[in-house]
Amino acid sequence: MQLAPVIARIADKMPGLRQVTVAASLPLAIAALKTFPAACVFMPRGKAGANSLVNAVNQSVEDSFVVILAARNVQDMHGMAAAAELDALKPALIAGLLGWTFDVTYAPIEYAGYQLLHYQDGLMLWSEHFSTQHYVRAVGSQ
Repeated sequence: MQLAPVIARIADKMPGLRQVTVAASLPLAIAALKTFPAACVFMPRGKAGANSLVNAVNQSVEDSFVVILAARNVQDMHGMAAAAELDALKPALIAGLLGWTFDVTYAPIEYAGYQLLHYQDGLMLWSEHFSTQHYVRAVGSQ
């Protein structure tokens, strides 16, 4: 799954974000976030289903990705201001991705949950989880 269309979609649907980027892991996401509010996308896993054919391959693949929303407010060390800022961003993110298809070979994006990832020194990271599905196919080996 290519993340570039997802990043472009987020940037288009959420013009209030000052940064939209991609990272390979949570520590790299934290390091990459420089201006706030921001979003960072990464793809933690994919899950393949069972093959449904004999002498050929037809498998569904669920691609999961995470959008980390980040806000920083060092004047409120309890996190209420950062949480309020993120709460205001979440509906636009979900509305912008839910049901959207970035490629005709993929199913529409579905919502898969959320999680508070990190809070320290006024920086709050909140993750919204999404998934989509596609198929891999092959005819028996030569």
